[in-house]
Amino acid sequence: MLALLAMALIRTQQGQVSSGPAPDFTLETFEGETLRLSDFRGTPVVINFWASWCVECYREADLLEQTWRRYKGQVMFIGVDYVDTLEPALEYIDRYDITYPNGMDKGNRIADAYRIQGVPETFFVDREGNIAGVKIGPLEHDELEQWMQRLLQE
Repeated sequence: MLALLAMALIRTQQGQVSSGPAPDFTLETFEGETLRLSDFRGTPVVINFWASWCVECYREADLLEQTWRRYKGQVMFIGVDYVDTLEPALEYIDRYDITYPNGMDKGNRIADAYRIQGVPETFFVDREGNIAGVKIGPLEHDELEQWMQRLLQE
């Protein structure tokens, strides 16, 4: 428990990555594919950190999936499962019929690189691979739609 508290305090002091180049990462999806963020250079990317135990994540799950289906081919969505176990994570994916790539953040490497504060947390990456913005907490429909338009116009 003390270790978790210390990690949270250190992250708070370091601050969040909110601009500049998006830290590159490799993610093994639940389907066994390996994705690398830099492979999507030229395409806007939405990176959503979530967890099956996160009540607020449930609020935005359908919205993220619907938006992914609407903008598939124009914007890439990547789900990063944070501090979770496999079975509940897969149940979450199943429950919301999530089809965009998702995988577990083994060892919290991705979360550490982005210095996330908690879940849900969403990063918007422009075509050049720079962080255009961050949303801490669940996304709302109008807010996500504005981000889609902004990313596609840049």
